[in-house]
This record gives sequence, C-alpha cells and structure tokens, in this order.
Amino acid sequence: MVKYRLKITDIVEEAFGTRTYFMDMPEDFLWDEGSHVHIGLAGYDAGEKPVSAWVRHMSIMTLPTEKKIGFTTRKRENCSEFKERLFDSKVGDEIVVFKPGSRMGLRREKRPVVLISMGVGIATMRPLVLAYNKDGKDISQVLNINVDASGEFLYRNDLDRISCDTYCNYWLDGREKLYELMDGPFIPENAIYYLVGSDTFLIDLIHRLGKNGIPIEDIMIDKKPEFMSRFLMISPGEFNVLL
Repeated sequence: MVKYRLKITDIVEEAFGTRTYFMDMPEDFLWDEGSHVHIGLAGYDAGEKPVSAWVRHMSIMTLPTEKKIGFTTRKRENCSEFKERLFDSKVGDEIVVFKPGSRMGLRREKRPVVLISMGVGIATMRPLVLAYNKDGKDISQVLNINVDASGEFLYRNDLDRISCDTYCNYWLDGREKLYELMDGPFIPENAIYYLVGSDTFLIDLIHRLGKNGIPIEDIMIDKKPEFMSRFLMISPGEFNVLL
C-alpha cells in the first residue's frame, strides 16, 4: 500500500463549521470521479500500531484535472478526535493519503442520472457533475439535488454557473421538499440514482425509490455491497427505533 505524505496547501471555510482541505496532487496518484480515499492525520502510523481514531474515509471532491486532492468535512458539537485534530490543522501541516477506491463512478448507459445528497455529501457529487460537464457522452440528463436544513449549500456558486440544457440543480432546505420533488414530474424516467448521506437518509430514500419501482441495481451508494442488503432489511421506522 502506497502512502502519500502531503502538505495542506489551502483550507477554505465553506460555511460555518465546514472546511475544504487541499493538497497538491502527486503525479502518480490518479482517481475517477466519485472516488473516496483514506485520510490519516500526521503521526497516526508513527507507533507500532496505527491509531485508527486518526484515520477517516473521505470523498475526493476534486478531479485529477484540477491537480489538487481536496476533501470537505463538517465539524459538529461533540465531534470525534479526528475532527478536533483536523480542525486544529494549518496550511503546511502533513496529511497522509492512501488506499483510494471508487463505488460511485458515472454509469454511461444512455440514461438520465439523478444525484441526491444530504449536506456535505455533495462532496461526492461535485466531481460527478464536473465530469459530466466535461464529457456528457452516453448520459442523457443529470439532476443534482442537495438537501441541507442549514440553507448553507456547499459549492452552490460553482455548480450554478454550469450552463447546460441537460443539467439542473435543486437546492432544498428540508426532506419534505425532496419528497415532493421525487413524486413530481421533474424526475426523469429510467434514471440511475446516486445517494449520499446519513444511514437514516439512505434507508429512507432506498425504500421510497423501491416503492416507486426503481430497481435496486439502479441505486448507487458509496458503501460496500453488503450495506445495501442490510438497508433493505430495515425500514426507516425500525432504524429510528434501533437508534
């Protein structure tokens, strides 16, 4: 396993408690749109045993053509040790990047694509949108839907600048508005759905899409395959009870 020890080159305050961290891209580190990577804080592997609490799986919110590796994360109250240490980091500090993977690459099947994300989950969707804008081959339409109750929509200025007749953004401040949109006439038929958000968000949407006749193979989530079968076995109400 190759580990890249990179310096933070820029930190962007996207919204309250939400930051994007950038590192320069090594020439031999490449990835596809929708990829994730492991981010380790400096010193996580300095001892005999790695400190797992200092490592997190993050979506890469950039494309290789941007020559930067970027990831966006949000810090909330009672956050993890990883988030506390990360938010104390400064430009010039080291980040360890390793073990990239992809489960969310664009499927070019001459069909529409619907991207639905919750909050900072749009970090996964940004490179999908940019890849489509660069090359829309075999994708008939893209809808990008982001739900954020705070109303502070990440990357909105950049994504709203995309001028394309077959691309549209929806910025929604509540799930009820999402449900109305999903049941309305603006969602294209025969679409492939990409979902990113909390487990409760994913379970809810997977079950809603299933009731609307969407085949499970047309629902993409950024998790290992076994998670989908688990989510299908739990109804949204049951999941809330388990919590």
